[in-house]
Amino acid sequence: MNLISNIRINPNKVTLYGLILLFLMFSPMFLSAQEIQKCRVIILTDVENEPDDTESLVRLLLYSNMMDIKGIISTTSVHMNKEVHPESVQKVINAYGKVREHLLRHEPGFPEAISLLQLVKHGLPEYGMGGIGTGKDSQGSDWIIKILDENDPRPLWICVWGGPNTLAQALYKIRQTR
Repeated sequence: MNLISNIRINPNKVTLYGLILLFLMFSPMFLSAQEIQKCRVIILTDVENEPDDTESLVRLLLYSNMMDIKGIISTTSVHMNKEVHPESVQKVINAYGKVREHLLRHEPGFPEAISLLQLVKHGLPEYGMGGIGTGKDSQGSDWIIKILDENDPRPLWICVWGGPNTLAQALYKIRQTR
């Protein structure tokens, strides 16, 4: 007796399985057709305090095609309370610029190093609340306000890897002037 001739196929199950298969085949097409908005981010980093922020910055740049980086601001920290190091951020971005073409072979959208370099700013080299108040503005705090003022409905995410007083100064100035 032939085994294949004994198999009975339920037409309802075939239709159901066929529909599921079609859905699975075509759903990625519909998902990719949707507009995916990149998150706007500003990074506050006490780079040079210890290796972790430099390592995090490298990782950020490896994912820079998936977000809209609006600023990288060098800040102070508890262990580095009178200095900021934007030149260290620039050094990492310059290294990224050397490998960007390789990254683009795998995925599109990696920003040019020159455009990222223009986003590097520095906070006030003053730690904690001593860096907040009248006359305590910095490139970084002014930059946060400038980006907040952009006509962009997306939220602005501010990642605090280092001293938050640059963000606090921006909020202080907004409260005082608006």
